[in-house]
Amino acid sequence: MFQRVTFDYSGCSVLITGATSGIGQACAQAYLEAGATVHVTGRKPSLDDYESAEALAGCRYSMLDVSDRDAISALSASLDSLDILVANAGGTLMNEWETDGFDQSIDIHLNSVFHLSSACKDLLAASDFDGGASIIGIASMTSYFGNVFTPAYGPAKAGIVQLMKTFSVGWGELGIRANAVAAGLVRSNLTSLSFEHMPDMVADTLKRQSIKREGYPADVAAAVLFLTSPGASWITGQTLPVDGGYTVGM
Repeated sequence: MFQRVTFDYSGCSVLITGATSGIGQACAQAYLEAGATVHVTGRKPSLDDYESAEALAGCRYSMLDVSDRDAISALSASLDSLDILVANAGGTLMNEWETDGFDQSIDIHLNSVFHLSSACKDLLAASDFDGGASIIGIASMTSYFGNVFTPAYGPAKAGIVQLMKTFSVGWGELGIRANAVAAGLVRSNLTSLSFEHMPDMVADTLKRQSIKREGYPADVAAAVLFLTSPGASWITGQTLPVDGGYTVGM
């Protein structure tokens, strides 16, 4: 998947939520290629219900609503071991300015990360993976910048940045590292409406970026695999923007 870059995750157990498309799918494929045992989740009954089924054929699939705490507990209990958790699940809700929509988005994008990480804490603490076990949160440019369309998603993604810091401080002695990647304008199902219906916004974003192209899920997956690798064994509590230079431009 990556040119001139290889990773060795043989013997490693990875759980990725929301991995049936976009960034999650790219991460799953990359870990598979690197030799890991990869568990993925989605909201449909079977992996065969997704267009990505063939690409993810080597993964173990579980149906999961990340806002369901009982389901989260059941999933963690079903795992024999876990070295890496990539809390990627998310989505766009069109009514976040309404109370129910706001609450639902916070549940999906922030609360679920806390509850799933907590449910998997003991499994991660038992890991003997080189460089330590890892939790990865998927942050966003809305972690840093206000956006009128995301009154809940943005604060939730800002919360991911702080939550990874908190995990790193609280669980570091257990051998668990926690980091995030803040994705810029990446072409995926989540951003398809922006690319199709908001060309001025896309153009303005590219103008501000140092690297004048849209991002791809593999760009984010590369950062995720680095942050969970032994090469990042002294990195924790950090958020790495993967944004083509958007956060440093004007």
